[in-house]
Amino acid sequence: MVFLSMALNFGFLLMSIDRLRNEVADLALLDDLTGVGNRRHLLQRLTEECARSDRNGEAFALLVIDLDGFKGINDTHGHAAGDACLQHFTLMAQTRLRPGDMLARTGGDEFCIVLPSSTLREGAMIARRVLEVCRADAEQCTGPDIPIAVSIGVAQWTREIGMHPDRLIAAADHALY
Repeated sequence: MVFLSMALNFGFLLMSIDRLRNEVADLALLDDLTGVGNRRHLLQRLTEECARSDRNGEAFALLVIDLDGFKGINDTHGHAAGDACLQHFTLMAQTRLRPGDMLARTGGDEFCIVLPSSTLREGAMIARRVLEVCRADAEQCTGPDIPIAVSIGVAQWTREIGMHPDRLIAAADHALY
């Protein structure tokens, strides 16, 4: 009976450890403020997409997004307002994405969106949808609300980019400016 009790407790302990390991793995890939993927998750996903595209020759697109004037929001309204803007932008952007698209926060006020099986033209369409929802939201701002303006760069995977996600990020970042 003692052995059965010990075995049962050991089983529960192993299940708890496995659950905690999965939670830690999830936390390592998510931005804790916005709940979307973080830079690590983005690079992991881009590496997967580059490999898939390299195998089958199918393009995918990447958007790099910068929230314009974000430092001013933090300086003028405080960091809590800045955090609220980041969370609000995340919610707005997610409403314009397709199933399978991935939004990630890569730092401060910068985000990326991975668009699997998408051309540059389709990426530009998604970028326009994100811009439009931000503009519409800014037009509705009244009183203490802070409008969010964004700049977006779009790039498409090519054979020259190959298995180098950093090259795709650099191309989209270059298109941002």
